[in-house]
Amino acid sequence: MSLQYAPVRDVAATERREAYPLFSIVVPLYDCRDAGMRAVDSALEQDFPRDRYEVIAIADARTAASIDARRAGCDRIIAIDADFAAVDSEMTLFEAGARAASGDYLYFIEGHTVLENGALRVLAAYLRQHPNCAIVCGRRANHARTRLGVLVGGNNDVHEARAFARGNFTLGGNCVIRRDVLTQLGGFDARFARFGETVLYERARDAGVAIGVVDAVLCTHHNDMGVRWLVQLLLSTGRAKARYYATPGARRPRHPVYRWLGSIAAASLAMWPLRVAGPAAILFAIALVRPLPAAAHALYRVAIGMTDVAGFCLERIACQLRPSVQPATAPNSRTAEGAREDYLLRP
Repeated sequence: MSLQYAPVRDVAATERREAYPLFSIVVPLYDCRDAGMRAVDSALEQDFPRDRYEVIAIADARTAASIDARRAGCDRIIAIDADFAAVDSEMTLFEAGARAASGDYLYFIEGHTVLENGALRVLAAYLRQHPNCAIVCGRRANHARTRLGVLVGGNNDVHEARAFARGNFTLGGNCVIRRDVLTQLGGFDARFARFGETVLYERARDAGVAIGVVDAVLCTHHNDMGVRWLVQLLLSTGRAKARYYATPGARRPRHPVYRWLGSIAAASLAMWPLRVAGPAAILFAIALVRPLPAAAHALYRVAIGMTDVAGFCLERIACQLRPSVQPATAPNSRTAEGAREDYLLRP
């Protein structure tokens, strides 16, 4: 598959008075951790012409009512009737923001991500030199005050080094994607939860989408969280991988462990040992952070892998009750069943 897309509107323009902005920053106020409202504030305080980007905040009804002071700055605040305490809700929020956006490029950031003041300026400068790029990936810094946060940041650094060598697409505040390309790639699929960013990246590479890398820190990622929340996130990602790999047209699993545990019998045998060993190893790694940091980081990577695979096995077992699947190349997802959107502010 090869995507065809037209050039974007003038990236190099110094003044913009057209109806549509260049960038749309989508900020779900979800899993904000110790960042508070700084994700929204950092989006509003960009060193970039304000008429060339828009800020779209997605929140639940209670949070939306509490950010009235920022409403004048945000272009839109969308209240969604969704479970903001559930780890599987995030993609629904990003999808709602994508549907509301009007910019040429979508910039998805998390509630615990704080943008650098010049992030949009750096991206616009890169796009001025590389106007055919549909995805641009930059760097991000890590912020942590707890031992678990240090481990999360170290693991992020490993993934970022790999991504910087070949490009990537993430929802963590260090990538932009053309809005029309996101649509042509099928958008986000709530079934695949946070693994959906990997699915989208693989589709982009298969389609020959131009992916660029900029050597600049675009944001700071706040990594401190509770162990229980981390385990829920890992299990959710593992379950999402199982759903994706089970869909017609999906790629073959990259890691052999997912192929080995593809059968229901193997998944049933492995699920509980991994479900117990993974979180236990995370706690052990936390205890080792200060006396043996290198060993702690190595153990942590094994631990999160075991927990992820436990989620994969859990979903494989559950698939016996849900044998019917939709194609992996499904078109744009819609807001999850039961979710409701309320556009509180429009330009």
